[in-house]
Amino acid sequence: MATEATKPLPVVPADLQRIPLVANGRSIGWISDRVTAVTEGRIPLWWWACFFPSICCLGLLGFMLAYQITTGVGVWGNMHPVMWGWDIINFVWWIGIGHAGTLISAILFLLRQKWRTGVNRAAEAMTIFAVMCAGIYPALHVGRVWYDWWLFPFPNNMGPIWPQFRSPLMWDVFAVSTYFTVSVLFWYMGLIPDLAVMRDRATTRIRQFLYGLFSLGWTGSNRHWSNYEKAYLILAGLSTPLVLSVHSIVSFDFAVSQVPGWHTTIFPPYFVAGAIFSGFAMVQTLLIMVRRILGLEEYITLGHIEAMNKVIVLTGSIVGVAYLTELFMAWYSQVPYEQAAYKWRIMGPYWWSYWAMMTCNVISPQFFWFKKLRRNAPCRNREKSILFHERPRSNP
Repeated sequence: MATEATKPLPVVPADLQRIPLVANGRSIGWISDRVTAVTEGRIPLWWWACFFPSICCLGLLGFMLAYQITTGVGVWGNMHPVMWGWDIINFVWWIGIGHAGTLISAILFLLRQKWRTGVNRAAEAMTIFAVMCAGIYPALHVGRVWYDWWLFPFPNNMGPIWPQFRSPLMWDVFAVSTYFTVSVLFWYMGLIPDLAVMRDRATTRIRQFLYGLFSLGWTGSNRHWSNYEKAYLILAGLSTPLVLSVHSIVSFDFAVSQVPGWHTTIFPPYFVAGAIFSGFAMVQTLLIMVRRILGLEEYITLGHIEAMNKVIVLTGSIVGVAYLTELFMAWYSQVPYEQAAYKWRIMGPYWWSYWAMMTCNVISPQFFWFKKLRRNAPCRNREKSILFHERPRSNP
């Protein structure tokens, strides 16, 4: 009995050992000091160098939107029979970018994947801003933006006039607005303990007041943590189906049309996989730069990057299967219009766009099957090209 009690535990093989979430065994206090130093320290010069050009670009956006509203949607090149061009491409792109935040925060939380804690804040913030950008295009593509309120169902005395609920545009309004609301609540709920830490570390009255206001009186008591975990779990459960439903509904913008190459039932799962694919690539693009500039390599480790690369391999493979399925169904259907659409997509004037898409979305992620490449910085940086995963416009 004594011999068995003192028997040493078996050594876990190196390949099966879990990589620590924080490198070098850093303490919680060190993590707090390191992360909060980003906001407590002086604003560096490089931040101002990026801020002013960003403000100029924002002003340019306002000017161009005003020009588009006063001139008409024709400035986007929209014409019959394709009435969605620049706007639908950007709308789908931004919605796809915003999917990774909810996936990392909600689904990985429900699956108890602890590596999400190093990247979920950046992903959640990216989701909110991406959805805000996406909302610009459906609102403006109607032409007369002052009639956008007609998209919302409410009692009125004009007939009454009700929205056309069979229109995919209406489905987008409800799906995206719900997704945005839940994403904001989920993001803010996770920030409450962090805001309380910033409140306790604040050195000025204005910071203490603002952090105290938004931390909602958080004290870190057992009761607060219990209520916090319940609310966070509920929001995670609400957010999870939104990841699947929102981009599925967005895909109906294409799938319910009669345009050859778009009228197919594979679009919902194809769009969901593509959205997660591009969203994770954008998260990596941001975090790889941020961890180096802000000195957070010990907090956002290579283990986090490798885990996201594994998701990119999976979703990239799903997207590749969807591409091949589209080609097979066009051949199998024997519909000349479908076959012509894919023929022109592959060998038409925009052949370079199609093959660039196939190279970036299907071929390049397969290199991440190799561990050395998954954990290699130059290979991770090339993920910027994967962001452009959306299909080129079909030739009707």
